Amino acid sequence: MQHVLRFAVLISILLALGTAQARDKDEIPPATAKPLSEIIRSVEADGHNVITDVDFDDWVWVIRTYKAGFEFELRVDPVTGEVRSIRPD
Repeated sequence: MQHVLRFAVLISILLALGTAQARDKDEIPPATAKPLSEIIRSVEADGHNVITDVDFDDWVWVIRTYKAGFEFELRVDPVTGEVRSIRPD
């Protein structure tokens, strides 16, 4: 019985570590991504002159910014640099 319990604990730990590693892989851009500095320059060139937050989530760069006094949330493809969606906050 002790061996079964130890095995169950070991399996639980390994599953938890695997989930953490998978989550970490989702939080970094792919190897083919453009440099973040290039994406930021593109966003600024489009008139978004105040950037307040940048995060990588759900395989896109999520960039909070201001343009003409309004706050926006941009979702930018990390590989192409294309703005997929713009949502004013």
